[in-house]
Amino acid sequence: MDDMTREHFHILLSWSGTQTQGLGNLLREYQTPAALFAADWLAEPAKQQLAALPRATQSMLARARKHWPLTNRQGTLRETGDAHTDEFIPFGDRRYPDALKEIPDPPPWLFCRGDPSCLAKPAVAIVGSRRASHGGLRAAQEIAQSLAAAGYTVCSGLALGIDAAAHRGALQSGQTAAVLASGLDRASPLRHRKLAADISRRGCVVSELPAGTPPAKHQFPRRNRIISGLAQATVIVEAALPSGSLHTASAALEQGREVLTLPWSIFHEQGAGCRRLLRDGATPITAMEDLSSLFPGVADHQYPSGPTPTGDAAKLLLHLGDEGLALNTLQQITGLPVSDLLALLSELEIEGWLSNIDGRYCRNDCKPCQRQTSC
Repeated sequence: MDDMTREHFHILLSWSGTQTQGLGNLLREYQTPAALFAADWLAEPAKQQLAALPRATQSMLARARKHWPLTNRQGTLRETGDAHTDEFIPFGDRRYPDALKEIPDPPPWLFCRGDPSCLAKPAVAIVGSRRASHGGLRAAQEIAQSLAAAGYTVCSGLALGIDAAAHRGALQSGQTAAVLASGLDRASPLRHRKLAADISRRGCVVSELPAGTPPAKHQFPRRNRIISGLAQATVIVEAALPSGSLHTASAALEQGREVLTLPWSIFHEQGAGCRRLLRDGATPITAMEDLSSLFPGVADHQYPSGPTPTGDAAKLLLHLGDEGLALNTLQQITGLPVSDLLALLSELEIEGWLSNIDGRYCRNDCKPCQRQTSC
């Protein structure tokens, strides 16, 4: 993209701000802001295309076109972020993800902090409940870790619960992309600012909103269409009814992308949305082994292959059950000194027998046929 076209995108950005709805469709048709503003808006197809836009977008474009020959970009960089740390990737730029170009209402541009090349790789979105169960957190982390290890970029929304678990799992073995419903400098929730920084070093954080834009409720559905739009498939790990994750699933279906989900028990309220998706035709993930057949290149899930734990280690795994326990609870149950308990937990984690998910120790699944005795 030449410097003049990039300058024109910055000018359009200075006019539109957060009002981007419908802009991507126009840019897909006209390629550049200059071509868009040079078109005869009273003739077809421009007349029909403009009429289909939200009224706010129509008004913004009319004002911008009226002043287009006189507009300059003085001060725009102060409005859109630090040019030395954040990348501005307009529609048509070689770094703009191909997958996003194909969706209805693609973002007219992206702001990116980190490595934008990870957006060009095959990607899978993983989203779910903010109030996730420990089983859901564990599933999100392990699915993301397996996909990232196979070279997939894991996309999610940096939210509490499933999103964060997916990002953390991906960071253990590969790259992840976090899509925000705010400017890059206003990542939320606040407790995930460090996670966002970690993601920008190993993957990227992206948004279509300029710096300084705070998160707002109406921006999350538009954020969700980018999450699913970057990916070839969307995995809904855990979702209640109603759920924002189901909006992401709807966006994926509208974009012609596959939706996958986990088959939760009928007694698990946080899985009600997943059960509805399955009823409506979503692809089930019933075991970690399914990933290797659903996503080319993903290795079969690896289970611990070392000697079966005995003594305190075996008792500890038995206490963990399927949902996991916090450190203080484990200390009360086992009666072990904290230092000894931490050493034992670390050893079992290194050997692959358990995982630490959001402060709770969860036993990893096992295949009894692979062991001499059950755990």
